[in-house]
Amino acid sequence: MKKTLLALAIASISASAFAVDTSSQNSRNEDMFAFDPMHKDQFSVSGSVGVGGYYDTGSKAFYDDWVTGLTLAVNYRNNRIVGYFETDLMLNYSTDPDAKAASSTDKHSGPATDVDKAWLGFDTGFGIASFGWENDTALDAIDGAGDNTYEFGASAGDASDAFNVVKFQGSTNGFAYGVSYFETEDFHTSKLVVEKSAIEKVENQKGVNGYVGIEQEIFNVYAGYETRDSDYDVYTVTGNVQLGAVKLGTNFWIEETDTKAKDMTNTGYYVSAGYAVSEDLTLAVGYAANTFEEKGETDLDQSFMNVAAMYTLAKNMDMGIDIKQELDMGEGNEEETYVFAAGYYYF
Repeated sequence: MKKTLLALAIASISASAFAVDTSSQNSRNEDMFAFDPMHKDQFSVSGSVGVGGYYDTGSKAFYDDWVTGLTLAVNYRNNRIVGYFETDLMLNYSTDPDAKAASSTDKHSGPATDVDKAWLGFDTGFGIASFGWENDTALDAIDGAGDNTYEFGASAGDASDAFNVVKFQGSTNGFAYGVSYFETEDFHTSKLVVEKSAIEKVENQKGVNGYVGIEQEIFNVYAGYETRDSDYDVYTVTGNVQLGAVKLGTNFWIEETDTKAKDMTNTGYYVSAGYAVSEDLTLAVGYAANTFEEKGETDLDQSFMNVAAMYTLAKNMDMGIDIKQELDMGEGNEEETYVFAAGYYYF
């Protein structure tokens, strides 16, 4: 799902900055299946250049985790045929590659490329039906709706895109809906992965998720569900409300894992508030708490808070900073502080 505690900032930014136009206003009602010869006017290109990274008091290292880089996105529309392709050219760095940086998926410096999204779809007039080789799932659209901060908001699930995503998503008269089938890996069975000299078997999981919601001028509320064939289920309710210069939001979730090896439930919530100090500056604060219940184990209660500031430098430039302080990580666990800062130029 779209946002986790320490998700890549560019994931949330690209979702809004490069989102494909899913409205039907340019579609021919008289011939739903008309298809014009391919022309350059049917394509639009956008992108961003980002610089940023993380610091935490646990590793005492500065690390990028693929935030710094160039993102290019191509939108396509031909009557009711729509498409989207997004790729990242990223540069990862770390001041201490061997440090245990909690949020860094790859702590070693170096450039990399990644096709972040690639899908084709059909505009039905009530929503987009699409197939994506790699894409967000339906639940990603609403999973973090209650987060008004910059980076460290909490919600259910993980931040990775899925593969072979079949999705239908749209909204009509203030009623929003979406459903998708997906696979968690880009291979169809399983494979062995070498990580820190250990060999781990990675399984490709298949899943289904979806949501329904109400979208109004001053408030939005959604309810979603996901299930995977690994006996993993997610229930979530998210929403936000605009009260003048103040925006309030909340994410609530229950994650259940029930296998022979693990019987665990993670129940949590995140509340946040954002205040528009001016047209350019927004301040925000959030608080999260969750409980891990595992059969045969003592319950683990955890909580944290984060404060953020987001500033618009120009029409196509913005920046932000988010500071997270762990309040309670459970007995025997250290409470660390995390800092994230980034700036983006859009074109």
